[in-house]
Amino acid sequence: MVKKIFTLSLLVLFSLSAFAQDRVLLHIGQNGKQEATPLKKGERAQDVIERLEAAKAVPMSPSNAAGLIDTLKYFTDDASLTTNFTFGHQDVALQYFIPAAGGAVKEFWWRNYTTVGNLHKATIRAWDVNPKVTGLSLTKAIGHYKDPGDGDGLKTPYKPTTGDQWFYKTAGAADTAKYGIDPLGTESKWLAGGLQVSMFTNVWQGIKLEDWGDSMNVELNTPFGFTLHNDTKVSDFVGASDTGMNVLSTAPANGPYHSFKFYELQRLAAGDGGWWMRIEYEWGMYVVIEYTKDRAPKVILPTYSTTLKTTARAISATVTDDNPSGGAAGIASVRLFTKKGSLATYDSTSMTGVGSTYTANAPAAAVGDTVLWYVVATDVNGNRTKSSNLSYKIFKKTQSRLMIYNNAQYSLTNAGANYFYNNTSALYDRWSGPTDGIGEVADLLALYDNVSVIDGSFPARNVFPAVQAWIKTGTALAKKNLFMSSQDYGCYIQAECADTSFAAGTFENDYLGISKLGPQDLAPTTRPFKIVPQADVVNDKIIKYNTDSSTTLWHFPTFELAFSAYPDGMTLAAGKALYKDGAGTNVVGVKNLGATFNTMFVAFDAGSLEFRSDTAKAPASDPKYMWISDMGGNTGGLSNYFFASLTSVKPVGEAVPGVFTLGQNYPNPFNPSTVIEYNVPVRSNVAISIFNILGQKVATIINDMHEAGAHRATWNGKDFSGKTAASGIYFYQMQAGSFEQVKKMMLMK
Repeated sequence: MVKKIFTLSLLVLFSLSAFAQDRVLLHIGQNGKQEATPLKKGERAQDVIERLEAAKAVPMSPSNAAGLIDTLKYFTDDASLTTNFTFGHQDVALQYFIPAAGGAVKEFWWRNYTTVGNLHKATIRAWDVNPKVTGLSLTKAIGHYKDPGDGDGLKTPYKPTTGDQWFYKTAGAADTAKYGIDPLGTESKWLAGGLQVSMFTNVWQGIKLEDWGDSMNVELNTPFGFTLHNDTKVSDFVGASDTGMNVLSTAPANGPYHSFKFYELQRLAAGDGGWWMRIEYEWGMYVVIEYTKDRAPKVILPTYSTTLKTTARAISATVTDDNPSGGAAGIASVRLFTKKGSLATYDSTSMTGVGSTYTANAPAAAVGDTVLWYVVATDVNGNRTKSSNLSYKIFKKTQSRLMIYNNAQYSLTNAGANYFYNNTSALYDRWSGPTDGIGEVADLLALYDNVSVIDGSFPARNVFPAVQAWIKTGTALAKKNLFMSSQDYGCYIQAECADTSFAAGTFENDYLGISKLGPQDLAPTTRPFKIVPQADVVNDKIIKYNTDSSTTLWHFPTFELAFSAYPDGMTLAAGKALYKDGAGTNVVGVKNLGATFNTMFVAFDAGSLEFRSDTAKAPASDPKYMWISDMGGNTGGLSNYFFASLTSVKPVGEAVPGVFTLGQNYPNPFNPSTVIEYNVPVRSNVAISIFNILGQKVATIINDMHEAGAHRATWNGKDFSGKTAASGIYFYQMQAGSFEQVKKMMLMK
């Protein structure tokens, strides 16, 4: 986990950066951001400075522009650009934009993060983008060209002059004309062949198009875009290392999305390179555009999260209209379109306007329903804007336990957070703090006596006041039981990650049972951190497994869940120590049983625990390695152990005689094949499928009727197409009637 991203402060106004056959003037632009302006052939740095200074005398602004100056971007602000996307040699980033009116594109900007390797060059090209890209909505490979003249000898994103056949069939996938398209369309007349620039670390970089050719003219609702091509070739490598261009990006909650990536080599497996839609990200890129023609209305919508309410819901939209051409402007109509669940058609309702705010009610819905909606605004000239398709859910309580996943890193699916922390136990209803919101968390908590709060790499939302109020409502006959896993709760409540003491009367002291949280961020933070379970019914199975298998328990998020480790120590007030560090110096987990409540708090990430016999070896080389979530059927997961210890009810799916069970594959890790054993108590159809880390099904190894008894299946490590799968983590799922279970395995080559 990257706790903070620091912005580089620039202390000089001008500097000259020289590379082989490439000279760039690095300077501060009018908006205070760094620009890199390439020097034309024979041009001196002083010539460029004078040209830039002269341009400042007539800055582009609404007062001296022919039309309306606007910034077109698909991210909220710089702070939202938190994901660093690496583009390897010859990879390409495409960001397309939909103009709200006809006009001219004046500037193009991108947010570079780091430069890697020995060649820091990229080429910018402008495109009249293929209009078909606006109808695409999947993270999916869409194809590539093969260019006989490609110096790298591999794929190319651009249509070559010869041998221009388009390839869009991905290994193991069926052909589809819908996604077999060239997203680039045709190159703009702005500057044929593009402009090569030097890349700099941790800065915004930009170009003014008029300095390097004509402005790029665009029309209403006609997509245009820019590509940023990592110019590194294999011949430029230092040693055996690839070189990367890194662009910051954001992962917005709702689409539509406008980003594509060209993979020169591969994305997930050999042969799947080429253009991919990346609908879950928006690159950190934007344009400055001058609108000179009438544009469609501007529609701004709030986000409506999951709700417990079944009554009609007020939907609002901020709608404005102008006409940069100087003609008539104004709103003619705004309509709300809604439908429930899988209904075929949307109902339309006129929205009532007060100023720029328009409102209408979405219909009442039943618990468990999903309401889909969008807004259409039309101006007095007939220009029309349709918003993206949005939705919200009506929450339905079905289980006795609630898991609040207070992070956005993983989905709540059985191949995501629910598996990582609960081993897909069916005893949990699930709620996401970031996507479902926290506005109704107090009402949500009131439905449950058993609640698990999982913060993952870092708490995303402040659910804690509602949790504290909820636990105080417990009684001797209806206790409130709370499991809480947060490796950075201390950093969340103290912005500087300071050690914090808790006096009597506080939630932490009275309910969690701790008088102090700290020291913070116990080392090591990027290597296995030893966790020693203390004697307690919660830990009986873990301690027994440690003894029987001659293993120890470790916390290793960088391997298990792909973020850094920041466990905290604690001083107990009234609780019982459940876990200590390897030296026995710091308590890192506590259980506190009260008259009206029971709590368990671990100051580390519960999904990052693993069993190891030798941490000097990589997990793949340790024959006794096992992830905590794979332990003992659906019992895997500390929250399961805690809640099961409070009642006589055994966790769902526990391996007892006469029930379906799915065993851990062996060997694990494996190469080239592995065996999966499973038990079937009654004659049933059994399906066992293999999924990759993205939740995509890559193989089905069993799907037929079984007689009662013990069975085994073998996966040879090959996907649907018969090709050997890439090294990495995979999940195998067994389904038989209402029984469903998932386990993790690792293929190593």
